[in-house]
Parts: sequence; C-alpha cells; structure tokens
Amino acid sequence: MTQPQPGEQLVGAYLRVIEQCDLVTYNQRSMEQGDQMELDVLGAKSTPEGQRIFACEVITHLDGQLYSGSPDTDNWADYGNDSYQYSLERITEKFERIVSYLQGVFDDLELAEIQLWAPYVSEGYQTEGLAEVAKQIEADHGITVRLVLNDSYTERINELRDVAGSSTKDYSETGFRYLQILEGMR
Repeated sequence: MTQPQPGEQLVGAYLRVIEQCDLVTYNQRSMEQGDQMELDVLGAKSTPEGQRIFACEVITHLDGQLYSGSPDTDNWADYGNDSYQYSLERITEKFERIVSYLQGVFDDLELAEIQLWAPYVSEGYQTEGLAEVAKQIEADHGITVRLVLNDSYTERINELRDVAGSSTKDYSETGFRYLQILEGMR
C-alpha cells in the first residue's frame, strides 16, 4: 500500500479527530480488474442515523491549479493546453469512480459524502466549475459533494491545529502528531 501524502494525512487527521470517525484509511483501491480508482482518504463513523461515510479526494497543489501539464492520453491536443477543462473532466471522472466504489462496498449511501480538499484553488472559473461538477454528481447519484477549498480548507486545518495545541492524546494519525509537535513547541 502506498504511504499517504502529507495533505492526505491532514485530511485523515481531521476525519479522525474532528469528525470522530471510527475508521480512517488511506489510498483505497478498487478490487475490480482494470479499474484504476484510488480513493485518497476514506472515513466512516456510526451515528444514530446510520453510518456516515466520508470519501475524500485530496489535491495539495499550492499554485492554484488543480491538475496541470498534459494528460497521459493522446487527446491532449483537444484541450488546447486548457488545464482548467482537463481538471474539471479529471475530477468528474474521479467522482464517478468514487461513487461506483462506494456503491460496491457499502449497502447504504444515504449519509455518504464525497469531499474535495484543496488548500488553494484559483478563485473564479475554477471554483465555479467545481461547484457545477459537484451539483451534477449530486443530481446524478444523490450523494452529497462538499468542496473544502481555500478558506474552508484553512478553517478546518486551523480547527485541527487548535485541538493539536491543547491535546496530547495519541490518535494514531501521523498528520495530527506533526501538528501536535508544531503547536507544542516552546
């Protein structure tokens, strides 16, 4: 299994510590032959209403772009170096694969939520395009899609930092432990 990236570790720590997930796992892959789906962070917790599921795609690019460069396909020329359109199509495809994965693994998706976490996404057309993608996935599949971008990302990480600064509890989450060390320095 691939080691979780730093951004994934922060998201997993948020799910474990703030959302109080019973289960947090990283880099889940589809068991279907030929399916290259990878889910960055998966969290689940039992609630009186049923099982809440958090399926998180994490993009930790700090330049404001979601995906840039040329895709590995032959049709890159169709994009005309438009990494914006390429990013939206790639995220749509990832969300569709996540939905299929969740449908194959869980019996009830009523409380399931797909989240896209990114610390910095260029305002304007990128965030507006992502909102449209989220709305379409929700309409097609009835699964909530939450965009944790820019300010909302910062708010959640600051919430995690606040807890890290006041807690020495071991949550067995590497990302949280790093924050505890940084917040506890004298």
